[in-house]
Amino acid sequence: MKRFLFFALVLLLGGAALTEAIRSYPGYLMLMIGGDAGKQIEMNLWVAVGALALGILALFLFFWLLRSIARAIEGGFSRIRFGRSRMARRRLTNGLVEYMEGNWARARRLLLKSAARSDAPIINYLAAARSAFELGYRDEANELLAKAEATGDDTQLAVAISQARMQLLDQHYEQCIASLRRAMQEEPNHPALLQLLRQAYHHIGEWNGLRELLPRLEKHANMPESQLQQLELEVYQHLLKDAADHKDREKLREIWQSLNGRWQRNIELRNQYGAMLHKVGDDVEAEKHLRWILNREWRADTVRLYGHLSGADASHQLGVADGWQKEYGENADLLTCLGRLCLRNEIWGKARQYFEKSLLLRSDPATSAELARLLFALGEKEQAARLYEQGLLQAVSDLPELPLPGQGSKLLNARAS
Repeated sequence: MKRFLFFALVLLLGGAALTEAIRSYPGYLMLMIGGDAGKQIEMNLWVAVGALALGILALFLFFWLLRSIARAIEGGFSRIRFGRSRMARRRLTNGLVEYMEGNWARARRLLLKSAARSDAPIINYLAAARSAFELGYRDEANELLAKAEATGDDTQLAVAISQARMQLLDQHYEQCIASLRRAMQEEPNHPALLQLLRQAYHHIGEWNGLRELLPRLEKHANMPESQLQQLELEVYQHLLKDAADHKDREKLREIWQSLNGRWQRNIELRNQYGAMLHKVGDDVEAEKHLRWILNREWRADTVRLYGHLSGADASHQLGVADGWQKEYGENADLLTCLGRLCLRNEIWGKARQYFEKSLLLRSDPATSAELARLLFALGEKEQAARLYEQGLLQAVSDLPELPLPGQGSKLLNARAS
């Protein structure tokens, strides 16, 4: 408000001053055109000043209007020229949104419509190819991948990754591996390529290939440490198992010796190695590894296996297991293990006591069978038969309740019997 009053006051004073100047100094202007014989133009000075100001204003308005018209024409041409590109970008955006939401048919349609005028057509073709793949159009997906590759010189890697993903989803693992190997000739440590190759190897059980891949996965694949360790453990477990399945004792030992100390100290892996040694008939070496484990921690599966081993010194083996009884207390699995070791040392009475004590703690078909065959060998055939019967009924736990001879109309519960 103050500013408005100030300008109004300035205009009033200026108008009064101009009026006084015109009245006090009327002035006179004469223009000669063409020399003395030329044309003369005479006018009041103030009229000439006003005309000049109006002329300058008109000239300014003319150039302003001309520039506005030029801008309007240029804007019209721009809208005509770039309107389709903006529409293509909008369709690309909408297509990618539909792609992320899994609306494959709509995504494919929008992406293909905008591909011709897209600033980055490779994005259109790659996403459209995946959409076509999800819709079951395998041939079209391959054609779109070819179009994506033809959009530039630096598109081969992106196309190879997309193609490998589709082959992996289609369970064409050999083709996927071949595609990835070709791509890795240019980018051997690309994280996406390494992850896809890991998945393909895992699906077909290519454990040697995975083992060779482990160092690069650790350095370049950005895998969580826990996931990487789990994968490494799984690889070593399968390699040990494969060697044992083929009864290749030397290969089994070679794989174990190639592991670093951290993995050789891994309880779970060492326990499996001991089991695989037993499987290939090397009980002496297996006994050392299982003893190493049980001297450090209690494992029921390990002590059960230990009772099956024929170590280098049966007496020493029994003494070691008896020490575990003092450390870990009486346990059904350990008592059965001690009974078997007593049999190996031909200590029949002690073996019988261990088996009977184990059965008091837990009913177990294997322990019943061990005690039954011992009693049968000792001449106690009737008691051995009862134990065989009990062990069999424990092993077959889902017998239905059915009438039996001598029971009348009553049903016999096999497990209770």
